[in-house]
Amino acid sequence: MWRETGVTEPATRFWLAVGRWPGEHAVVMDQADAAGVVRRLEDNGVRCWVLGGWGVDALEGRTTRDHKDLDVFLALSEHALAWRLLHDDGYRLAYRWEENVDLPGDLDGATQPTAYVLQHADGREVDVHVLDDSTDPMTVLWDHRIELVPGALDGTGTIGGTEVRCLSARMQVVAHQGYDLPDDQRADLARVERLLALP
Repeated sequence: MWRETGVTEPATRFWLAVGRWPGEHAVVMDQADAAGVVRRLEDNGVRCWVLGGWGVDALEGRTTRDHKDLDVFLALSEHALAWRLLHDDGYRLAYRWEENVDLPGDLDGATQPTAYVLQHADGREVDVHVLDDSTDPMTVLWDHRIELVPGALDGTGTIGGTEVRCLSARMQVVAHQGYDLPDDQRADLARVERLLALP
């Protein structure tokens, strides 16, 4: 969700094959799908922090708009397991974000990406960014000048009645900086700021 620019040559081949470009989404990730992904990961021991549009909706406990994907943070120590679980469910690597930094580690014969998108055959997408959980507090592993603010991962919320981990409201504000916000994300940011203003 940080920088939707700089599509790499392999990603170009992918989007030509499916007949559309990043941002031209065929389907939405509805609340049942989003909650299902979170439950799939959490039920198998993978911590999953929701951010982006679904993260804001989770903080409010209601669905306010359609979402093109589900944005999540995953911990490095659980990343390989999450990769296998999502691939077992039909998701495949669609592309790496410009800020991606590949790490050593065998994921289906490849290095571990840290900022990427998985896409299901039906068009649903999960946008993943990986955190280094060997540090306290956790730190980002992709190429971006951002730090997690204190309590960044302490948020909780609900998606369709399912309790989820999510970024705190304060961290959501930080996450919405550093790039040109489309209209829906500007509206999300305004909602987060209203949450922060509550007593």
